[in-house]
Amino acid sequence: ENNILSGLVLVVFVILFAMGIRNAVLVSLAIPFSMLLSFTVLYALDITLNMVVLFSLTLALGMLVDNAIVIVENIYRYLEQGVPRLEAAKKATSEVAYAVIGSTMTTLAAFFPMLFWPGIMGEFMSYLPLTLIVTLSSSLFVAMVINPALASIFMKIKPIKGQGLQPENNQAKSAEEIAQAGESPVEIKGPILSFYEKFLHYVLNHKIAVVLMAFCVLILFVQIWLLRVGLEKPVEFFPNIEPKAMYVNLDTPEGADIDYVDSIVRQVEITVNGSDVPQGTIPTVDQYKSSYDPKEHEKKDGTSFWGPSDIGNIEYIYGKSVVTSGPGMMFDPNAPNHVGIQFIDLEDRLTPSSESLELIRERVSTIPGAKITVAEQEEGPPTGAPINIEIAGDDFEILGRLAKTIREMTANIPFVVDIRDDYVEGTPTVRIKLDRQKAALFGLNTDNIGTALKTAYNGLEVSTYREGDDDYDITVQLSDAQRRITDVLHELMLPTPSGKIVPLTTLARVEFAGGLGDIVRIDHERVVTVKANVDENKIPGPVARAQAEKLLKDFPLPPGYRITFTGEFEFQQESEEFLSKAFAIALFLIFLVLVTQFNSVAQPFIIMTAVILSLGGAFLGLTVLNSPFGIIMTGVGVISLAGVVVNNGIVLIDYINKLRQRGLELREAVVAGGATRLRPVMLTAVTTILGLLPMVTGVSYDFHKLAISWVSESSQWWRSMAIVVIFGLMVATFLTLVVVPVLYVFIEESKGRLAAFRSKAKSYIPGGSVPEK
Repeated sequence: ENNILSGLVLVVFVILFAMGIRNAVLVSLAIPFSMLLSFTVLYALDITLNMVVLFSLTLALGMLVDNAIVIVENIYRYLEQGVPRLEAAKKATSEVAYAVIGSTMTTLAAFFPMLFWPGIMGEFMSYLPLTLIVTLSSSLFVAMVINPALASIFMKIKPIKGQGLQPENNQAKSAEEIAQAGESPVEIKGPILSFYEKFLHYVLNHKIAVVLMAFCVLILFVQIWLLRVGLEKPVEFFPNIEPKAMYVNLDTPEGADIDYVDSIVRQVEITVNGSDVPQGTIPTVDQYKSSYDPKEHEKKDGTSFWGPSDIGNIEYIYGKSVVTSGPGMMFDPNAPNHVGIQFIDLEDRLTPSSESLELIRERVSTIPGAKITVAEQEEGPPTGAPINIEIAGDDFEILGRLAKTIREMTANIPFVVDIRDDYVEGTPTVRIKLDRQKAALFGLNTDNIGTALKTAYNGLEVSTYREGDDDYDITVQLSDAQRRITDVLHELMLPTPSGKIVPLTTLARVEFAGGLGDIVRIDHERVVTVKANVDENKIPGPVARAQAEKLLKDFPLPPGYRITFTGEFEFQQESEEFLSKAFAIALFLIFLVLVTQFNSVAQPFIIMTAVILSLGGAFLGLTVLNSPFGIIMTGVGVISLAGVVVNNGIVLIDYINKLRQRGLELREAVVAGGATRLRPVMLTAVTTILGLLPMVTGVSYDFHKLAISWVSESSQWWRSMAIVVIFGLMVATFLTLVVVPVLYVFIEESKGRLAAFRSKAKSYIPGGSVPEK
């Protein structure tokens, strides 16, 4: 919310600076009107303001005003040239209407394929395209209907000295004079337009060199990213963010009782708090209590607070211990036996919480008596462990041996931690082998003996005790101390139908054995899963997984057994495949809209070239952020960029075409069109960039606390997507103002040369017609 509101303030400030108070108000009104329409539609679709929707609104914020800027700026230009307000609103809007509609349609076309994102990733990310489509459609309606109506009533221009009345009040102009005055390009004056005109004439004389240089810059930016970031950290699935909380999960031995589990959990709590407990000893109550004595720490702003641990980032700690029958609980960050650790807020931390997590992992690694793993609280959709290896086969013991070997091999990969598997060798059991013949001599059978054992250990409700309004069950069973030892079975006496009492050991033999452990089946196959976490501050998960795949590529497997990488890897493959298709479909849909609008193949090709060249800006942004290419965030950012980049190109080429239709020469039309569209192109780019700037920097104004917030939880998550759009748009703006005019002139002049060549060729062919002069 703070990023949205901070971005809104920046956008309005820029419009105010560039267009004056009255025009800025007219443009800025597009934001609340568009948001009102968008919220109405989202409410009708039963969509709440979740994290993805809020970011989508931030991304749309700068784009919301694009259409309004183009239309209001065009109306203002008509007014400056002496056209009355009502006529200016009508003609200026109609002049750019098709360009504005086309630019919005291309943006919608870029996001449209993402609506069909499959799987759990789609459930999480599909809110983004849906929100943007709704919001941008609303902004188009506001820009085409509401903005011109308001401009026709309220818009004014500064009075010109020595000319008395405002030009807008001059109603004596004829329709032809109005059209001619409004449709003429802007007068080139002032240092910025004069420099741009000279620069454009210069680059138009070196067209091939400019185009080749643009492609060289694209390759250069990609290579810089590759050398600085890509070789070590080429890709990531989701961005690695500082965790808000973490869990120390415990997988205790099968058959462990509640006291044993609780002693291990307490030992972990004491260790996390910074106290020492000698190995192999059970912590006393006093040791446990004293470990929680408050310790004073300092926040980033200099204020102090009290925490339970000697680690400054920890706000509170809790322990949870229960006896469970199922193994594999260590895979769950909310496992039955775990210690939960909550960190203080991001803006208050002196050191990253990831460092605290690694310190705690190091501390608890030496605690004996349980398999201990550390998991951070995950944001976003559940994707599984970075390394998730499923071993499938028939024999459970062989699967266990393979899992052990793979676990040992995986441990050799750098920065891979918390390696574990869900193989359970067997549950410790006590077996009572009954001699049926002896039991029959005493008139007993298995049912009688089983009931006696069940009564001894589980208890039997024999009556109810009532005191006041409360009833209490009376249960007969062995004492707790006797139930915890197996020797009592040798002393257990059984009643017989004849009234005699017989020792259990007379009728049965007591044995100790291991029962069959849990068997996990996936697609009807027995499967043992080996999982591992990755220290993603050092190496991205996909890179570590690729190393694991390479390591296990030639791993010898018995016939009928196979290894499969699943978990996060499956989601990554699915997302890569979908986003590649979505990008291709988005480019095709954009191209289709452009061909329909321009009734040409060459001119859409110019804009599509600018889209491809803008990818250099995306890689430049990743280099500045020192970030790998994110499968999800960067992938969606590139698709978003493709939709945004085409807008200014459409408006520019559309106006150049109109100037040429009015009789201007090719180069004259290109220079005049570029100069006329310079201000709206720059404004639309700057507003989109500023709208996303708080998301990249994390700096925004906290409207709840009325203070500047220097960090943002959400910016960690969305930073890579925002940086791709920002830097891509910066490069694309230069491309729109320089490379697009160059390509336009190059293609049009090539058409002329080709036509001249054909005419000349026909004149030399016998029977060929000579073109009329």
